[in-house]
Amino acid sequence: MNHLKKFFKDGSVQRKGTVIIGTVEGDLHDIGKNLVAMMVEGNGYEVIDLGVDVKAEKFEETLEQHPGAFVCMSALLTTTMIHMEKINQLLKEKHPEVKTFIGGAPVTADFARQIGVDYYSDGPQDLVETLNKLSA
Repeated sequence: MNHLKKFFKDGSVQRKGTVIIGTVEGDLHDIGKNLVAMMVEGNGYEVIDLGVDVKAEKFEETLEQHPGAFVCMSALLTTTMIHMEKINQLLKEKHPEVKTFIGGAPVTADFARQIGVDYYSDGPQDLVETLNKLSA
């Protein structure tokens, strides 16, 4: 990615949109999130990586700074998945138009529906394909 970043920043790659991504509060796992972020960025999106242990307020604050961005949440621990619902509720309350995504090993499409998230992704390619459809 370091070799490719110069092309992302020099204007030769047309940006398709902005993606805010982070591992939710209480969870320090980031390998999957980092792989997803690299794939998304490599497919033409500006990625704002909030890191790990990200509270709802940080997601919302970043979305305020980047209106129209997609928001992706990751969790590896089942005990931290509950924060996805809290984050989604806050974002939808303040930004009803935002498209939210969740992913991670314990996360399922059923869980996404239960908490009102717009999209569940089971991997980076699935996410990129969904983003591309929404950005078209």
